[in-house]
Amino acid sequence: MMSADIDLDEVSKEQKESAKQLLKSLELSRSGCVYVIRDRIRWSFYIERGKLVYASHSLDSFERLERHLRMLSREVPALDDKLRSQLRLMFDDPSPDNAKYKVTSEILCVEYLAILWLVNENHLSKPMAGKLVARIIQEVVEAFLCLPDGKFGGSYYEHFLKETYCSLSIDRILEVVIKRLQAWYKLGPTIISPYQCPYLVSQANAETRMSHETVQRLGRILRGFNFCQLGALLAKDPLAIAKQLSPLISDGSILLRDPLPPFNMLPPTYYLAPAEEQENIEKLSETFMDDSSSGEDESSISQIFTRQASKTWKIVCIDDSESMLSIISSYLGNEDFQVTLIQDSMKALLKITSIRPDLILLDIGMPNVDGYQLCSLIRKSSILKEIPIVMVTGNKGLIDRARARIAGATDYLTKPFVQNDLLKMIMRHLM
Repeated sequence: MMSADIDLDEVSKEQKESAKQLLKSLELSRSGCVYVIRDRIRWSFYIERGKLVYASHSLDSFERLERHLRMLSREVPALDDKLRSQLRLMFDDPSPDNAKYKVTSEILCVEYLAILWLVNENHLSKPMAGKLVARIIQEVVEAFLCLPDGKFGGSYYEHFLKETYCSLSIDRILEVVIKRLQAWYKLGPTIISPYQCPYLVSQANAETRMSHETVQRLGRILRGFNFCQLGALLAKDPLAIAKQLSPLISDGSILLRDPLPPFNMLPPTYYLAPAEEQENIEKLSETFMDDSSSGEDESSISQIFTRQASKTWKIVCIDDSESMLSIISSYLGNEDFQVTLIQDSMKALLKITSIRPDLILLDIGMPNVDGYQLCSLIRKSSILKEIPIVMVTGNKGLIDRARARIAGATDYLTKPFVQNDLLKMIMRHLM
């Protein structure tokens, strides 16, 4: 691997450089990857002949890939939750000792390896992979342009990309993203980030704008997901959702909470002043998603949330720890979930068979019958074999991925976890 430190500030004669200037400078860069470290976040821009072919940042990059795969699954049904979970078990390994792609990940984002695998295994066509990559680039560049002016030190590496699926003009990307940031800016100072989490706190106020049934469904989905995650759930642009919910936020019906870690490290959108010279930007290319067209009012909210089916999900939690079962029960304690707690793994299979849950949370380290063994037994049942099984593990996230896959695990969750982690897991497999 060849690397060299480069002074990206040479492109600008000023003491400070903007994120926009840095991206513009990449047009003159030779093919490779430029890493920029800013506020403990590593930004990666992959360049091929002056065009941007991929972009990423180091904050939960696999979550970003999963969201965009979920959005794309409307067009490519093969990208279902089972396949997305398989990708996570294969590529998103937090253990350095077990990281199959440890060396490669230093020069190529692991989530890009997952995209390569999807194409090579014929789960994703090259044109659809290009659309997926373009959408990821858009989100990363949108966050990067919000960084305040300053010194952008960078390092250049050969990127070793085996294959690229899109090649985007940096000028075009900047046009698209700056227009979007102008729209985000107009939602401030109330909405300052796509990663803020809206919660319904006043049903009475909301019902002055929409039906009681729609408000009920709105409350069920606004329970810890940020705008980007809501976009994946509802197949809508996060910007469009933020615009539609803005009146309810302004009148106090919806409360906004700050972005949860690690997204609280990203810069806010509100402090990026709109660029005056970008007032007459042409309409967005179909490559990029922008469903935030004008003319949408509160009725649009009703249309979106009326499509969300009302269902009580049956979830079984198996853990020998009474305190852990209590925590899970408190996290899921509302009318959307029917939670069954099982402490004895020896009796679990019979209870699961009678309940036929929608999701199983299964602790690995249990006496008598451990999680791997119980998972294998569940998979041997013809009536239970399709139920998502999430392996719950401690030890800082260490899990035998190969053994989990052989046993039939769908996904994993690391202890300790917070309510939002559990809700995100439910979003992947039930919603």
